[in-house]
Amino acid sequence: MPVEVVLPKVDMDMESGVIAQWKVAEGAQVHKGDILFDMETNKSIMEVEAPASGTIHALAPVNGAPIQVGTRVAWIDTSDDAGAAARAAAPAPVAHSRRAKPVAPPRTAVAVVSQMHAGVRATPLARREARARGIDLAVVRGSGPRGRIVAQDVAAHTAAATDELVPLSPTQRVVAQRMAQSADAAPHFHLTAHVDMTALRQARDHVAPRILREIGVKPTLNVLLAHIVARVLTRHPRLNASVEGDGVRLHNSVHLGIAIDRDGDLLVPVLRDAQRRTPAELMHDFVRLRDAVRSRTIAPADMRGGTFTISNLGMYGVDTFTAIINPPQSAILAVGRTVDTPVGRDGAIVLRPMASLSLSSDHRIVDGVTAARFMADLRRALENPASMEDYA
Repeated sequence: MPVEVVLPKVDMDMESGVIAQWKVAEGAQVHKGDILFDMETNKSIMEVEAPASGTIHALAPVNGAPIQVGTRVAWIDTSDDAGAAARAAAPAPVAHSRRAKPVAPPRTAVAVVSQMHAGVRATPLARREARARGIDLAVVRGSGPRGRIVAQDVAAHTAAATDELVPLSPTQRVVAQRMAQSADAAPHFHLTAHVDMTALRQARDHVAPRILREIGVKPTLNVLLAHIVARVLTRHPRLNASVEGDGVRLHNSVHLGIAIDRDGDLLVPVLRDAQRRTPAELMHDFVRLRDAVRSRTIAPADMRGGTFTISNLGMYGVDTFTAIINPPQSAILAVGRTVDTPVGRDGAIVLRPMASLSLSSDHRIVDGVTAARFMADLRRALENPASMEDYA
C-alpha cells in the first residue's frame, strides 16, 4: 500500500518549508529511516527521513517554492507490485482556498506583439526580430532615418535588458516580514556611544593563550563583547525584556542572539544563559553555532528564545549603523568597526582604538534615560581595565 511522505512540522511557528535537495531518485528503493531530502525552513536546513520502506514515487519538484506543512511531497509503495500501486495512486493534491475557475486560453504571443507593433516605424527585419524575442517596438529607440527601428536596434535593446528578478529565499522572506513588523509596531529610538576598546583588546590578549589551550580557538572581540554585554544587562532588566500581550516580560537570564550572515540569509543563533558563562564557554558555543549556520545544520532550538541581540558589521568596514529590533525583544546593539582615532586623554591628543556602539530600543518598554544608563554602564565596563579582570 502507498505511504505518504509529507512536509513535516519541525518548529511551533513553522507554516511552510522548501525542498532544498532530494537525496533519492524517482523509483528508488528506500528503507525506513533513510534520508529522503533536505528541507529548508526559515531557521535551518533539516534532513527528512523515510517513514516506511519501499519504492518512492511522485517526488515534488525542487523549484524554491514554499510548501505548506503537511502537504504530500512524495509517496512510498510498500507493496510487492510497485507498478500497480503507481497506476492506482492519485497525484499529490494542491491546496486551494477556493475552487479554481476555468480560464480562457491566452492570446498567442505573436498576436499580442503584433498589436503592440502597429503604428511603429520599423523595418520588416526589425519587426520579425521583435516578434521572435517578444519585444514591444514602442520601447525600442530607433537609429534609422526619421527614427526608424532597424534590426540592430532590437538586438541592442535586448542586450541592455539584463535585469534579473531573484526570488527571496524562505529565510529572507521571514526576516523581511519580521523586520517590517518590528519597524511598524515598535517605536524605535537610537543612542550611539563611541567606546575606547583598548581594555577589551588587552583582555583578549590576556586570556587568548588559556582559551586556545582549552578549546583550540582564540577568543574574538565580538564574543568578549557579548560576555560583557550579558553581564551589564543583568542590571538593566528593561533592556533584557520582551513584549507579551499588554505586558512586558522581564527575563531572568540573558539569552544573547548573535546575528550571522549565511549566503545573504541573516540568522540569529542564541548563546544561552550568557551572563553565567565564562569567555571560554561562550567562545566554544559560538564556534559551534557559527559552524552550524555555515553548514546549514543549525537546529531550530538554537534559534529560539533570544532576549537581546548583537549585530556586528565592523568586519565589513562599517563605521556605524542602527539596527532594527528583533521582535519581540526590546533592544538590539549595533557594533561598528574599531578604528584608531585621535582622542583627548589627560590633556594630550592620543590614538585610541574607538568603536561606535548604537543601541536601538523599543520606546514602549525602554525610555531614553533607561537606555542611556545602560550605555553608560556598558562603556564603563568596556573601558575600565580593572573591570576586565573580572570578565577575563
